[in-house]
Amino acid sequence: MVTMSHLVDFLRPRPVDEEQRAAEQARKNEVIEKLARAIRARRLESPAVLFLELNRPIGFLMSQAALFARPFLSFFLPPNEVEAAAEVLADRDAFDRLLDRLGESSEDSK
Repeated sequence: MVTMSHLVDFLRPRPVDEEQRAAEQARKNEVIEKLARAIRARRLESPAVLFLELNRPIGFLMSQAALFARPFLSFFLPPNEVEAAAEVLADRDAFDRLLDRLGESSEDSK
């Protein structure tokens, strides 16, 4: 029989190992760099920054929409890259790092 304390224990966040956290951070940084390079290669830094800034409050919803549209996006990107990009959109810190990286790349191109 599941009691309320079992449910609370299940929902309580588990401690994350530092190695796991570092690996996840490195993977997110790699994805951020890939996204920034792809946007820079198409010379879309300004529109991308504008789009991301305007949609900052719904970044999590955009990440969920990307996961929902994964079958359609898989024509353009490998599914694991869609998932990684969705994680970046869902994480506010990673989202800010992506915007910072795009700002840096647009300043470098001037």
